[in-house]
Amino acid sequence: MIAPILIKCAAQVDDGACVGYCGPVGSGNYIKMVHNGIEYGDMQLIGEVYDVLKNIVGMSNLDLAKQFAKWNEGELSSYLIEITAKILAKKDDLTGEGYVVDY
Repeated sequence: MIAPILIKCAAQVDDGACVGYCGPVGSGNYIKMVHNGIEYGDMQLIGEVYDVLKNIVGMSNLDLAKQFAKWNEGELSSYLIEITAKILAKKDDLTGEGYVVDY
């Protein structure tokens, strides 16, 4: 009864909607908890890599953006890597000086 509504609202990919039955009450909360744990781990890794490449290797924001974009074309392809590359390349629109990540 509710399945058609959920399917219509869910994110769509090449092979269909990103929705499915996961089990009895509470199963969805557990799955979301695991998903969040993985996502937070990915964000921590992105932050650590950024720090090492920026402060130890000495890469510029533009070089970092290019590197993250390159990684996003391969095995590391993900939404978080994609937006990290875009954010690192974003110049400050308000002052016209530097990059958004510099503030």
